[in-house]
Amino acid sequence: MAVDLVSELAAVDAEEFDALDATAGAVASYHRLAQHERDARWRVRYARVTDGPRLLAMLPTYACRGDRWADPSYDPARWPESTAADTGPGGYLLVGGSADLRSGFHVGPELRSRIGPLLTAVAGAAAAEGRGLLFPYAYGPTREVLDAATGGRISWAPVGAEAVFAQALGGEAELSSRVRRVLRRDRNLIAEQEVEAAAWPWGEVAGEAAEVIAVHNTRKGLPDHPEFVRMRYAQWADCPSVELVVFTARTEGVRAVATGLVWRDELAVHEIALTGEDGPVRLAAYVSVLYHQPARYGAERGLRLLRGGLAATAPKAMRGAEFRELHGGVLDAAATRELLTRP
Repeated sequence: MAVDLVSELAAVDAEEFDALDATAGAVASYHRLAQHERDARWRVRYARVTDGPRLLAMLPTYACRGDRWADPSYDPARWPESTAADTGPGGYLLVGGSADLRSGFHVGPELRSRIGPLLTAVAGAAAAEGRGLLFPYAYGPTREVLDAATGGRISWAPVGAEAVFAQALGGEAELSSRVRRVLRRDRNLIAEQEVEAAAWPWGEVAGEAAEVIAVHNTRKGLPDHPEFVRMRYAQWADCPSVELVVFTARTEGVRAVATGLVWRDELAVHEIALTGEDGPVRLAAYVSVLYHQPARYGAERGLRLLRGGLAATAPKAMRGAEFRELHGGVLDAAATRELLTRP
């Protein structure tokens, strides 16, 4: 078994990489992470483990080149219950991901119980620059593997939960009676408010969708602009393994959009935005793009899984979502150095 550090994903096969871990879906896929290599704000390296011709692990790491967080959501000082002493980006090497608020863990199943050499390589790269290790937006199974490998030395904080509609694409028969009642009520409301629903390729509605998203984000206190939205989604549109779709809902005085990412056998609702004021009309448009259109689209396409994103947990739970907890982990520089001396 050999361990080394490489600077680009082009060193390995895309299908072989994606087969290591699909927990985070499209946001941690080969082609999406390859796009991050072009982000000048980060220096990207991968800790690779091979056994002859077989790829056992290809774990992304990110070192920030600047003195400000590229995305403040990755600053552990903003995480609930965080005990991070040094929250500047120069103090850490990020492991797993640096964007999209979810991180994969590209370590094959046979290596997960013996990741010591891999973790030593990552810790050595961090310690050489006086950095600690940051594990942002990690799923529960990743946390368990890392805790076992480090003896529980990593300090964890809750950073969110991803909604998954595990049964939505197989029909409603398996759903609880309570969820079925909510969905029937939704459909009646959508019909009463005469919502016009449609699914589009991004290119056909990019202008309208970007405007609605930018206005929505700005209204929520996150300054945005249609041009910035188009730039963000241009990356997804150029991602070879991902199909970018937009769900729209229009009714009197309200426009709603939801962007969706089709990757392999799953659909992920990526972002939802609406215009208009609260009331039955807006609610009808909202539930159309939140659940009903994506569920119908996924079922018609024969997809296996519907991901519902990170926010608005209450309305998603009412419609049958289960939640995968996300965790932010911090290992300070001193504890990172200690990993290098462990037997």
